[in-house]
Amino acid sequence: MQTARGGINRSAYSVLAVLVAVLAAILTTPTGQASTARTFPASHTSVPEGSGNEFVWPVSGWVAATQVYATGAHHSGSADIAAAHHTPVRPARSGRVEATGWSQANGWYVRIDHGGLDGYTYRTRYAHLLDEPRVSPGDLVSDVYDGGSVLGYVGRTGSADMSGPHVHFGITRIDKSTGQDRDLAIPDLTMGSWVTAGQYIPGRFDGLTPIAHEPSRPFDVRVTEQDGLMLYETPQRGPEERLGTVPEGTVLTVLDSHQGQYRVQHGDRTGWLAHTGTRPTDSAISGIRVSPEYRAVNVRRSPGGEVIGVLPGGSRLTAFGADGSGNWYRVQWPCTANTNRSSTAADRARETGGCPGLAATRSTKYGWISANVSYPTSYFAARTRTGRLAVHGDVLVDGQSYPDTGTTLDRLRMRSRVTVTGSRNGWYRIDHEGQRGWIRGWYTAGRQ
Repeated sequence: MQTARGGINRSAYSVLAVLVAVLAAILTTPTGQASTARTFPASHTSVPEGSGNEFVWPVSGWVAATQVYATGAHHSGSADIAAAHHTPVRPARSGRVEATGWSQANGWYVRIDHGGLDGYTYRTRYAHLLDEPRVSPGDLVSDVYDGGSVLGYVGRTGSADMSGPHVHFGITRIDKSTGQDRDLAIPDLTMGSWVTAGQYIPGRFDGLTPIAHEPSRPFDVRVTEQDGLMLYETPQRGPEERLGTVPEGTVLTVLDSHQGQYRVQHGDRTGWLAHTGTRPTDSAISGIRVSPEYRAVNVRRSPGGEVIGVLPGGSRLTAFGADGSGNWYRVQWPCTANTNRSSTAADRARETGGCPGLAATRSTKYGWISANVSYPTSYFAARTRTGRLAVHGDVLVDGQSYPDTGTTLDRLRMRSRVTVTGSRNGWYRIDHEGQRGWIRGWYTAGRQ
């Protein structure tokens, strides 16, 4: 947008001026009351207020959690939307950025004020972003223009380190007369529900004018099971419903989702398969393990850069891609008072760095380790996303593709931590508190 002399191109300036004017029109006036002189694009859908067309989903993915955890971190109706690492996160509605920052629970987060026409104003929040948000307080952001503003990228910062990459998303309504706020439950939102970026969020939101509908983009996955993934006629996965095996490496477009099952078309057949036997095609995540022969290895701020911490030999980590040379892995590691090697105070509020002066038991950080001191592994950490999840016997039946569901060794609580040591047809073989068995992988959120 700049000329060789640093000036702004006149045509680009005109486009920018129009965009700013349109965005300003949809926000509140200086008195704090929303303006009724709102300008919408030509594609705006004219429907009554409060009809469920006021917000759109900020990212495509499956809902990994909706209910209150034991820690009280969730309210009923909020959503953890599991998506591929580094997927862009966009606003659910045009508005003004109210706050951004870092917290131990939320990791990197953004909060947006959307104003309101009558007695209410609305706020949305987006937590566990990959790194520092791409917006700042006071910025105008849009859900419609130019594909929508990018707030940040899907990550697993804060308390999401064991849950897999996702965005914690919620909507809050504030009563203008009393100042009281209420976290809104999104109707019919259940674990395993599929949501698509740009499609309307269900619910009635009084005092907000409907917004234009952005066309959704397809979501492709790649089958990762070594022996292929079984396709079923329904999500219930009955033995008599098997339609055949989808080979490893096959790329499929997700048409729908239910309780962690994806509906896809393969050849001339349409059926359901477990999401845990797939990986988003744009995901660069892999499992690695620090070589046990080393007592400790260095974690660095950048490839070959300053040492910010150490990891014990044998540690299992998730790698979020490599540098251009392939000699360094970007990892998420548990920074503690004992493993921290950074004296930079600002690192406490950064997603990459150490944890000097740590008060809590640990802080999850990003850093880089050498590929020369680690090797690939299929092991990774996950958490359960439902209560009373059955752990079946460590025996495979039916052609070595299905665990023995006739034997139940234990039942896990919601958000139980497990180590996944193998998978078969979407099932996970796990170690949990010294016990080994099989669980339904689609009821977990782990590496994606």
